[in-house]
Amino acid sequence: MASVKELLVNTLKELVKDDLKEFQWHLKNYECVSASEMENADILDTVDTMVAYFGPNEAVKITMNILKKMNQNLLVEELENENKQVQDQGDVDASTTIGAASEQIWGK
Repeated sequence: MASVKELLVNTLKELVKDDLKEFQWHLKNYECVSASEMENADILDTVDTMVAYFGPNEAVKITMNILKKMNQNLLVEELENENKQVQDQGDVDASTTIGAASEQIWGK
């Protein structure tokens, strides 16, 4: 299953060059992100910056908000669905790990 960073990269790859620039312009309106960081940033740099400043969950929310402003509603829907799958997969992985750990503790 893909990570949040991979989901964001794949989503931004769907944007044409001018749309990516517009996305980065909107991103600069968030407190932490400076214009100089986005000046020559490619998709990978943009995603790394967002995840570093905001964390994975907030980076997804911000990406969806910006894409909505840009009327990229299909991309928003796809990202939302794929992110739910990643979150659901994470929940399954966590419960499997917890179950295995409890078996070791209780000797079952």
